[in-house]
Amino acid sequence: MMVDVTPQVAEPRTLVSLKLTNNNDFVIEDRFDSVPYVLKPGEPVSIPSDAALHMLGWYPGCDLKAVETYVSRRWGWNTPELIKTGDAKKFFAALSFKPITFKLVEVVEKTEAAAA
Repeated sequence: MMVDVTPQVAEPRTLVSLKLTNNNDFVIEDRFDSVPYVLKPGEPVSIPSDAALHMLGWYPGCDLKAVETYVSRRWGWNTPELIKTGDAKKFFAALSFKPITFKLVEVVEKTEAAAA
C-alpha cells in the first residue's frame, strides 16, 4: 500500500472584518469589550468580526434581514412610531456593510532567514 507523502499546500489563512459606514445624519455609538465604536456620518469604521457579531449580529455571509432586526432592537429603532413612519428601515438602509478580508502570513525573523 502506497501512502501519499506529498506536502499539502494549505490555503492561506484569512481574517474577515467589517467596514461599516453610517450614512444617516446622526452619530451612532456602541461598545464591545469596553472599546467604544463611534459611527459618525459618512466616515467608514473598521470593526473586528467579534465586535460586529456582538453589536450588529453581523458575520461574513449572514442574512442582512436578520442584521436589520438585531440592530433595530439593539439601537432602539423597533419602536411602533419608527416602524409606522418607516424611519427604522431608512436608518438601516443608510448603513453600508463591506466585508474586508485580510490574508495572514508568517513573519520570518531575520535570524531564521539567515540560518536557511
